[in-house]
Amino acid sequence: MPELVWDESEFTAYMEVLPKVEEYGTEYAYIVEKDGMRLELSVYPLCGDIYITIYRSGVERPVIDFRLMDCSATKYVRDKRGEFLEFAPAQVFGDRYQKDFVIPVGVQLSVKPSISISLFAK
Repeated sequence: MPELVWDESEFTAYMEVLPKVEEYGTEYAYIVEKDGMRLELSVYPLCGDIYITIYRSGVERPVIDFRLMDCSATKYVRDKRGEFLEFAPAQVFGDRYQKDFVIPVGVQLSVKPSISISLFAK
């Protein structure tokens, strides 16, 4: 599987936090806290894995905790629907993804105005 297609600068600008980057760029970990929620987003660009975990303040176990394995691509979106990151699950594009492609099915993650996550199919 080819490396994840993503733009670290778009993620950093959108998340409004600097990621903790592991040695050799194997993991980019973003943490955003807002409205009593904590989002932990980990991007593993070499293998294409995306980990999304959301906690509620005062609760030990996560509200949402899932993994997208072998993710094809990610994309920052800002349009009439809002502003968010989109993640294409494995095999949506194989190794053919181009930055201007529309992701037809996947996960949308938003931190503006609040933390939210949704599954979509266009």
